Parts: sequence; C-alpha cells; structure tokens
Amino acid sequence: MRAVSSLQPSALSAFAPPALTRGEMAAVAASSSRCAAPSGVAMAPAPSERRRRAPGVGSWIAIGLAAWAILIGGRAQIVRLAPATAPLYASVGLGVNLRQMDIGHVTSRLADEDGRQILIVEGEIHNLAEAPRAAPRMRLSVLDGQGQEIYFWTAAPPKARLAAGEKAEFRARLAAPPKEGRDVRVRFAAESDRSGRDR
Repeated sequence: MRAVSSLQPSALSAFAPPALTRGEMAAVAASSSRCAAPSGVAMAPAPSERRRRAPGVGSWIAIGLAAWAILIGGRAQIVRLAPATAPLYASVGLGVNLRQMDIGHVTSRLADEDGRQILIVEGEIHNLAEAPRAAPRMRLSVLDGQGQEIYFWTAAPPKARLAAGEKAEFRARLAAPPKEGRDVRVRFAAESDRSGRDR
C-alpha cells in the first residue's frame, strides 16, 4: 500500500500567495486586458478605431456636396480665371454672365427710307447687378438661312450707365443690309469687335 499523508492547514498556509490590495488587483486586470491575442486569432478593432480608420459614406457625401457647391456657386470666379470653362457650364444650362447685363426682346424689320432699304433692330438692355454699371457696346450680326454670320456692326448702348436693375430700350439701324440676310443676332461687343463697322 502506498502511504498517503494529508497536509495540515498550517502547512498549506506556508504556500499561499500574499493577499493583494484593491489597487494591485486593478493593475493586474488592466494588464490582462492589454495582453495580445493568441497566435492566429484576429481581434476586431474597437468602434472608435474603426471610425478613425476611413471616412464613411456620410463623409463622402459631404465632400461631394461641398465640391458641387463650389463648382456651381463659384462658377463666375471659375470662368473669370479660366474662360474656357464657360462653354462647359453653358452646355448644362448654367450660363455665366460676367457682365451682369442682359439683352432681350430683340426684334428686326426692314423699312424703306428715301428709296433705300434699312434694317431696323430694336430691343432692350437690362442691368442684372445690384449696383450701377456701365453699359457696353452692342454687336449686331446679320445671319443667312443657315445661321452663318455674313455681316456685323457695333452700336452704342442707349445709355452709357444703367442703375441697378434698370432696363433701357435700344434702336439700331443698318443701311443696305445684305440681301442674303434672314435673321439678326445681338450680343455685347468684345474689344476685338471694334473693326471700324461702328454706327
């Protein structure tokens, strides 16, 4: 028979570890929470880490809306810096009017005066700005049946300066207009249009 000896309580107390204080127990718990995961086991990141890792859908939507607001709301500044972008805005129905002036209600007709045929063009200029602005010269074009320009001339505005929101009617005349003319187009003149065909 194998002899079995039982340990007395006094003997067990010699091997018992010393009691831990509350502060030591908290330190042990914090240390165990930072222990690395076993090899081959992936630990999911905390929710706060996931939020910092990459922008979510909401962030991308906010970025897209901000870019759209800049492209649309600031298109006048963009066209002023890069005039080549004006046709792009116009192609999607977002024309840019840097002059803040508009020409409208244009009509044209032929009349006889002293045996000569005269082309008479009438319309109005509108200051769209909230402040007085100088009125630019106008460029009037005669178009053929295919819409091609066959003649143009420039004319002075009815008033040199328009008040905020003011409209002014104009009347321009052209003696002996081209017989091939079928339509008239009016816009504001550029510096390059000053070709001596002023009326």
